Amino acid sequence: MILAVETSCDDTAVALLEGCHAIAERVHSQEVHSKHGGVVPELASRSHMEILPGLVNDVLLAGGMDSLEGIDVLAATAGPGLTGSLLVGLAWSKAAAWAAGKRFLGINHLAAHLYIHYGQEHQVVFPAVALLVSGGHTSLFRMNSWQEILLLGSTRDDAAGEAFDKTAKLTGLGYPGGAALDIAADKGNPDRYPLPSPMADPSLPEFSFSGLKTAVKLLWEKGADRSDLAASFRRTVVDLLISKLMYQCEVLGAKSVLSAGGVTANSLLREVLRKECSARNLELFLPDKEHSTDNALMVGRAAAAILDRNPEAFSPLSCNAFARWSGRSLSPIGSP
Repeated sequence: MILAVETSCDDTAVALLEGCHAIAERVHSQEVHSKHGGVVPELASRSHMEILPGLVNDVLLAGGMDSLEGIDVLAATAGPGLTGSLLVGLAWSKAAAWAAGKRFLGINHLAAHLYIHYGQEHQVVFPAVALLVSGGHTSLFRMNSWQEILLLGSTRDDAAGEAFDKTAKLTGLGYPGGAALDIAADKGNPDRYPLPSPMADPSLPEFSFSGLKTAVKLLWEKGADRSDLAASFRRTVVDLLISKLMYQCEVLGAKSVLSAGGVTANSLLREVLRKECSARNLELFLPDKEHSTDNALMVGRAAAAILDRNPEAFSPLSCNAFARWSGRSLSPIGSP
């Protein structure tokens, strides 16, 4: 039995799992940041402190428990993320584990996104290529197995999700605005505004979105139509993501594609992923929209994978939060 906690940014999430199976889960999304046009770290960490204890109680009660007695392992995101937010979930989970005499696992947030696909009836066939695309990260990984996940490349500046949110904010769709921009794009003409495709070479497994944001800003200031601009922007981003992903699948002989992170909720990305993978006979693993964004189920499944390999595994209580990950080989155990 695993109690998993996720507080890497502005969502407070808790899940109770038996192995990889979710028994109960809750997510609290902080709305205070919308009026500020972005996540305010201090407000985020304070909100986690207020919300987390009650959310844990709700999840335990939903799972038929009234204490931590029946829990075997507590797991929490150690990083990367906002340090202040991470420290809340990490400190609470370590303290609870120590007080209850339970083991603790610190989890890598990037790996956790991929591990949302772990332990399911439909199993990943390796080798695979994974696209992790969210508000803070845009990366491609080669997966030879669940134990060998190698970074191919990442964004050199903004993440795709950040570009979506900032473009939505710029065009008056609010923050966070990825979902609102997706809806606006459905009504627009993607051919109306030709936009630059930075670092468009498919063989280069890296991304850049800052120049694209600037091009959108200039068009908006000249009076561009919101829906047409949103549609043009969305298609440009999706084309960049898909072209680089499919190139890596071809050269690496991939049998499966894994996609994870908040941007995988985007309707066009999901549609094109299904189409391109079907055309190439690639097994596609897409999270449902509910589990595309930050959630505790993915943290719990990452913990379950660690325990499957080593039932006695634990992280020391000295495990600390880290804001960035700079490795080349991705492990579910939290480490910078």
